[in-house]
Amino acid sequence: MTRWRGKGCSRLLEIILECNELKAIPRMGWRVRGVRNGESVAEHSYAVALIAMLVADRLDIDIDHAKLLKIALVHDLPEHMLGDIHAPAAQILGEDVKEAAELRIIERLFTGLKAGGEYVELWKEFTERSSVEGKLVRAIDKLEMFTQAYQYECAGNRMLDDFWGWEGNMRDFGFSEIQELYDELMGLRTRESHNRSETSTNGESDALE
Repeated sequence: MTRWRGKGCSRLLEIILECNELKAIPRMGWRVRGVRNGESVAEHSYAVALIAMLVADRLDIDIDHAKLLKIALVHDLPEHMLGDIHAPAAQILGEDVKEAAELRIIERLFTGLKAGGEYVELWKEFTERSSVEGKLVRAIDKLEMFTQAYQYECAGNRMLDDFWGWEGNMRDFGFSEIQELYDELMGLRTRESHNRSETSTNGESDALE
């Protein structure tokens, strides 16, 4: 936050220190559902960038890969100050209010940086869905959330059903590759759930014999 300013370091170092704070910002959707030691926003952003790199290689449409990765890396930067506001809280607060605050934060973050204006515009492309790269990162942002939910469920968390059932989490799935990956993940989740049910039923039967 602003505590890094006024210490005599360069503007670039100030920005690096501020962005590094994402490593300590938890993803609140997991925390409120009982996930212990859940991922940070920085970990999520890394995973989004990685998935974006891999998926972009499979697309048949024209994609600026460098731009895509930049958007993936900056898409959650305002949360270094605002924190991660999970969906139910954002609905109460209002998406317009949340995005206005995020815009002020990211404009302030990149003030004084030569390419700062470019990064702000890239962030806007994400929030406004105004480019194919911005739209794709929005889709991957949600896909990554589903992959993480599945992994937490495999680790034993049973409080994440509403992540899968809310249509708002899939509103940006306008790319067949993203939809196919989601469908594959859902099939895997369904089989895992079925196997758990069978194991539980067999265990109960064994106990009664």
